[in-house]
Amino acid sequence: MNRNQFVFKSISCFGLMASLWLTGCQKQVLSTNEDDAVNRLNQLNAQAAAVTTNAVVEWNQERQKIDGFGAFGGRIVPFFESPKRDSILDYLWGNSGLKLNILRGKVLHTYPFNQQNRVVTIKPAGVDIDVAVNSPAYQALSADAREHLGQLWILKKAKERFQVPVIIASTWTPPLYMKTNPNSISGKWFNGLNLNTSSTLFARYLAGFAKAYQNEGITINAISPTNEPENVFSDWDASYWASNKLGEFVTNNLRPALNEEGLQSTKIIASENAAWGTANTFLSGMDRSNVDILAGHGYVEITELIGGKRGFNQSPSKWTFSTGGKPMWVTEASDDGGNYDAGIEGGLKLAVNMHKLLADCDASAYVFWLGMLAFQNNEALICTRSDGSLEFTKAYDVMGHYSRFIKANYKRINVAVQNANGLLISAYKDPQTGKFAMVVTNTGSSSVPLDINLSGFVGGQLSNYQTTATSTGHWGLAGMVAPTANGVYSLTIPAKSVSTLEGTKQ
Repeated sequence: MNRNQFVFKSISCFGLMASLWLTGCQKQVLSTNEDDAVNRLNQLNAQAAAVTTNAVVEWNQERQKIDGFGAFGGRIVPFFESPKRDSILDYLWGNSGLKLNILRGKVLHTYPFNQQNRVVTIKPAGVDIDVAVNSPAYQALSADAREHLGQLWILKKAKERFQVPVIIASTWTPPLYMKTNPNSISGKWFNGLNLNTSSTLFARYLAGFAKAYQNEGITINAISPTNEPENVFSDWDASYWASNKLGEFVTNNLRPALNEEGLQSTKIIASENAAWGTANTFLSGMDRSNVDILAGHGYVEITELIGGKRGFNQSPSKWTFSTGGKPMWVTEASDDGGNYDAGIEGGLKLAVNMHKLLADCDASAYVFWLGMLAFQNNEALICTRSDGSLEFTKAYDVMGHYSRFIKANYKRINVAVQNANGLLISAYKDPQTGKFAMVVTNTGSSSVPLDINLSGFVGGQLSNYQTTATSTGHWGLAGMVAPTANGVYSLTIPAKSVSTLEGTKQ
């Protein structure tokens, strides 16, 4: 008999004897004993739940510099044609909304391109970008021309109205006549750029795109020749790249082409793989000497995708190669799987993804996939209901907990946590002004008491902004948190919530 069998038999015998003894007792006594046991169990559970999380924010333990937060300016035509497009711009990049500082555009593959003078035409002739969408002039445009016009309007208005400082553009596919299979828009069967005939041509196309926008008063701060270069499965526009060939293209073709157009300050992004882990493998195998921003997306890893999962990567890992001090950006992420969820569960998925990529993987920027959609879908921060009204998802609120309070050039600082109780905590500071912000995510179904200590600095009161399952508005001010006499900030983090605590170094 092993030890487990002995214990089991002993308990069984004791249980039988106790049962016989209890049979002769009054039912009232039995009930009382049961009530006592239940009460005791509840007390133990309450004590376990009440264990305080302790966090120490270390001012002098600096991590990566933050470059900012953004969203993609599409889907382009529905965005441009929306009667609420002006409000949507403000809700995303304006001061009353998310205050995003990055706008991601698209190097469309359908622009007219004069190969002799290298001019790319990004604006349909004879049509003003403020044309009414129900006018004959607009209705006469082709689908491609509407997309060209729409993107120019979005980027130009965001720049003019909100001085959006960082505009980037990613390329889904080269013009089809430059691909190995010019009859397919997808990357299926490893369909990509024809390196034997079109490397120089494609590089000039990208440079011509950036130059054309510059002529419109819009600086393309960074350009990416790829979007998910490993995607050889989907039907949408894509282009296959081998990692070594992408590195060669960037060094031998794209950088020289940009320089020839006087665009020496235009940065190059690579490689924007669908998953953070895939980007690690892809980038580690290529020449990165002329890549300025190392980028990946925030979707599930390929092994999870094969297993049927979709959506936000909830456990991304640090890259294993040396980045050489170059910034790492998340240039796309959303919940692209499952039923539509505008509530807190959908928001928490984004919160976990953002925390782990920023705090665990040292990403410097985070760009959500779609700013808006003309219907309800998890891939957008702002959706449109069937009656035409806008719906703000809890993911929109979560994005604001970062983008409204953590500005470009802030630095992430270390947070030492004991008894985490499921809380995800990160902190950021402005070295110039002394402002700082902590983002605290609680994915659990119970509230958690939290004590915050400051190391290396003293702070005054903290403004506590919260999003919960039942909160209205967006990142509402839940109150102020003052330090105790010994400098500890004590508060309770609600179940299933995201909180931002903002203060200033004294």
